[in-house]
This record gives sequence, C-alpha cells and structure tokens, in this order.
Amino acid sequence: MADITAQRRIEQEIPELNAELEQRVQRRTDELNQANAELSSTVQRLQLTLDELVRAEKLASLGSMVAGIAHELNTPLGNGVMAVSSLRGAIATFRLQSEQGLRRSMLNQLLETMTTGTDIAARNLARAAELVSSFKQVAADQASSQRRSFALHEVTGEIVLTLRPLLKRSEVEIDVKVPRDLFFDSYPGPLGQVLTNMVSNAVAHAFEGRSDRRIVIGAEVLAPGRVGIRVSDNGCGIPPDLLPRIFDPFVTTRMGRGGTGLGLHIAHNLVVQVLGGSIAVDSRPGEGTRFTIELPCKAPVAATVADTGAGRTG
Repeated sequence: MADITAQRRIEQEIPELNAELEQRVQRRTDELNQANAELSSTVQRLQLTLDELVRAEKLASLGSMVAGIAHELNTPLGNGVMAVSSLRGAIATFRLQSEQGLRRSMLNQLLETMTTGTDIAARNLARAAELVSSFKQVAADQASSQRRSFALHEVTGEIVLTLRPLLKRSEVEIDVKVPRDLFFDSYPGPLGQVLTNMVSNAVAHAFEGRSDRRIVIGAEVLAPGRVGIRVSDNGCGIPPDLLPRIFDPFVTTRMGRGGTGLGLHIAHNLVVQVLGGSIAVDSRPGEGTRFTIELPCKAPVAATVADTGAGRTG
C-alpha cells in the first residue's frame, strides 16, 4: 500500500516538475532573447558611432587639405602681388622721369624691369593655378566618388601636390615612380583617399626620432588588367604586436595624441569594397614599412563610399 501511495505521489509531482521546468526554460529563453536584443542594439549603436567617426574623419581630412593648400598658396600669390607692385612702381617712376625728357636708357630700364616682373608674376601665378587645379580635382573626386577613366600617374601627382604642405612641414621627401601608361576605369576619389591615408599615416608614425625621412610611391603591372601600387617608407617600422591588427579600427600608437586609428581601417575598406582589390603590409622594426595594394584596372560596381568609410589617417 505504501509503495502505491509513493508511486501516486511521484506521478502527481512529475507534471508539476515538468511545468516548473518549462517555466524555467521559458524564463531563460526570455532572458537570452532580451540579452541578444540588447547586444544587437549595442552593436548597431557602435556601428553608427563608427560611421559618424568615419564621416568626421573624411571632413577633417578635407579640412586639413584646405588649410594646407591655403597656406601653400600664400607664397606664390604673395610673390605675384609683389611683382605686380614692383611693375606699378616702375611705371610710375618712368612717367615722372619722362616728363623731364625721354631717354633710351629709361626705356631699356623699364623694359628690363617689366620683363623680370612679368616673368616672376607668371611663374608664381602658374604655380598657384596648378595648386588650385589639383585641389579642385582631388576635392571633386573625393566629394563625389564618381567612376571615371584616369591615368594613375595623374591622380598620384595631384594627391602628392595637395600633400606637399604636410610633407614640407614634416621634412619628409617623397619620390613618385608611377609609369605614365597605367590607366584605370575606376574610382579616383577613393583611390586618392587611400594614397592620402598611406602617406599621412607614414608622416604621423614612421619617422619619430629620424632625420632621413623618405616615402616612395611606386606602381607596376602584375598581370594583364591588374596593377600593384607600393607605398613604402624608411621609418621605424610597425611593432610586431600591432602588425596583425593594423587594419582594425582604433588601432594606433598615437591615441590621445591626435590619432584615431581609423586611417588604415578606412583604406582597407576602400581597397577591398570599392576598388575591388587587396592590401597587405610588410614591416620590420627599424627597417621601414611597405604597403602593397593590388587593384584591377577596371573596378567592379562599388558600394557607396559612405558604406565603406573615407577619411584620413589615424
């Protein structure tokens, strides 16, 4: 009788235990769903924050370029103004002297002054026009990210010209070895942004404590329809512990000192997602760094640059 009573009690407890177990499972499931929802929301917020930082970096890059070009324009425009002022002064002097009688020596002196002045003004105004033209093309390419046909050496030259103020201020020499017969049907804005990030990154990180500061940009045909672009420096190299993570966001040795760690991350995204290529890095402490970018001459249909990020170096 006792065994039957115990068995009945167990049979009665089993549904209760099953119900309790189901409640516990449901509770845990609800908790996991809530945790997953919170995690998903956090990841989404972090991605939006990263996108905002990338956009801010792009504007900061363009703003820095504008400031550099404006500073660089001061010299040729100042020289041009000085030359024109000298010409005006020479003409005023000639008028005063000619009132007392015109002599051949006066005409010769005026012609010599005008020849020298106009030559100085023409050279400096041509320099200013070259700077403005390069900046307009670079700014237009980066702002619109439109696809077009272009020569690689022209885009590289325009980028280097806009970076001259930064290079001059940092006492960095740059050597461009890009053949004139490499042509692309691609996106010059993102490509220019990649080169800007590469050079700016080297200027910011590679040469601390070094007097010999050199960057080389080279290019060569790797296979039919594919080109390799190298950006190398003779700097201090990348620490081995950072090398595997160099293209990750927020990886920088200058965090808190003007670096954001977004430059190489953005360059990697542009190369892979927009230009349809690949990027690799080779570096040893004390022996410099070399970035190798392999690109198709005809880029695939790209995602929008806003989705991949464009900005300056970290």
